[in-house]
Amino acid sequence: MITLFGVKLQPNKNEEVKIIRLFGVEMAPNKKEGMKMEPPKEQETKRPERRRSAIKQTRTSSPPLPPAPLPSPLLQTIHDMEGQDQVFITRKILERSDTDPGQNRFFIPKNEVLWEVLSEEERRQVEGGGGVEVMVVDPRGGKHGMRLKKWVSLNKIVLNSGWRKLVDSNDLKAELDCVELWSFRADSKLCFALNVKRQVQ
Repeated sequence: MITLFGVKLQPNKNEEVKIIRLFGVEMAPNKKEGMKMEPPKEQETKRPERRRSAIKQTRTSSPPLPPAPLPSPLLQTIHDMEGQDQVFITRKILERSDTDPGQNRFFIPKNEVLWEVLSEEERRQVEGGGGVEVMVVDPRGGKHGMRLKKWVSLNKIVLNSGWRKLVDSNDLKAELDCVELWSFRADSKLCFALNVKRQVQ
């Protein structure tokens, strides 16, 4: 017999009342003790899974340093040549192969800026392997005739022919000197200016 709000409830003899839930409290009948209150079972709550951000974290890198100001002797030579359309091409720390007496060439790091300053005819000549005759001005204002060409076997662009003379006259050192390469036009002829900044040891 169960009394609920003053009303006596008689379960069917053939049915066994196991648990009654009232206001969230489970009550189990006991023949000896009557109704026995049982605390509500704690519902397992799953912590919401943290969604990984869809935005990938990228490593922040320092912006490239601006090119160093060109030294006065170099600027004066460019002025005397009536040079125009100066464009900064690239920056590179000289490698041992760049100053090796047996190599006589300077590898230009691959970049799109150099390709953009070339005319269509110059591109064909460079790609063909024959190359283009250019004038290179060093930091002291000296002028060096060279050839800009592509080494097809290595798929690299180089300045050669007169590179060794420039290295010797400016006492360039591998792994110490950082060179900055500029292009300009003198009477429509393709020219380059080379600035050098020695790294602190």
